Amino acid sequence: MRKIVAGFAISLDGYMEGPNGEYDWMTATLDPGHDFSTSMKRFDTFLYGRRTYEKVLPFGPSFAGFSNYVFSTTLKNAVPPFMLVAGPIDQFVGKLRQNPGKDIALYGGADLLASFLELKLIDEIAMTIVPVVLGSGKPAVGFLETFKWLKLADVKQFKRGNVQLTYEVDK
Repeated sequence: MRKIVAGFAISLDGYMEGPNGEYDWMTATLDPGHDFSTSMKRFDTFLYGRRTYEKVLPFGPSFAGFSNYVFSTTLKNAVPPFMLVAGPIDQFVGKLRQNPGKDIALYGGADLLASFLELKLIDEIAMTIVPVVLGSGKPAVGFLETFKWLKLADVKQFKRGNVQLTYEVDK
């Protein structure tokens, strides 16, 4: 069965966006040793929340060739190659996982990650910690009813100070 992997870059104090929605700090310490394109070959499907979808729309052509789904209760449609999912998350994801293919990446955002965690749909979380303290902003995970236990699966340290922590989610 295909795994669902949530992956984000976060600040040392746990924010995925700065206090004004900025995320330019993520690229400030890009490490040449972090082979992003190779790690992305693991996935053929990407899941987005509405706000993340709206932020990535300007990058349009880079999403061709992948299955891209947007979860929203407020959007009426999505711009191709994105497809809108407005129904129950667990039913849709259950069917998606049964389809042949590579693993599935939950690419954003915090509220969608919280929903997937509450529904026990996340298999792994891979967070790249960027060595910056923002002080405030959007937290990496939205509100959870109950806390979730994780098991450390891998640690990668990069030359410019970024650290990637990969956890398996205890279901």
